[in-house]
Amino acid sequence: MKLLDTNVIIYAVGRPHRYKRACARLIRDVSDDSVDFNVDAELLQEVLHVYTFRGERPLGLTVCEKVLSLFPSVLPVGRDEIVVARQLMVRYPQLLPRDAIHAAAVQTNRLEGIVSADRVFDTIQGLVRFDPLVLYPDA
Repeated sequence: MKLLDTNVIIYAVGRPHRYKRACARLIRDVSDDSVDFNVDAELLQEVLHVYTFRGERPLGLTVCEKVLSLFPSVLPVGRDEIVVARQLMVRYPQLLPRDAIHAAAVQTNRLEGIVSADRVFDTIQGLVRFDPLVLYPDA
């Protein structure tokens, strides 16, 4: 199983971008149950934050509801994830808190890696990043 980063959701439903089609196709595949992905609770918080910050709160609420329907077993973010995230932030000073939490969720849940357009995950030793454009090159 692979964890989805928030940018996959944002690109899939957002404005035109080079990642939009690949991310939208990935979400469509999740809807068809043809792939094995999940999200963590931090992704949902981040979706709500991003859209509220942009002044698009109703869209954020709709996106959050859709994500919850696609992923009924959201991975929790608890003490273990925060401890690992803190360790990652000490080791990788460029790592932002939310990215550290996603990386920690991958590690504590022993997932294959994270699907993300964000190359910062490439700097974390032992973490595999799956680029949506590589997963869906024809999108």
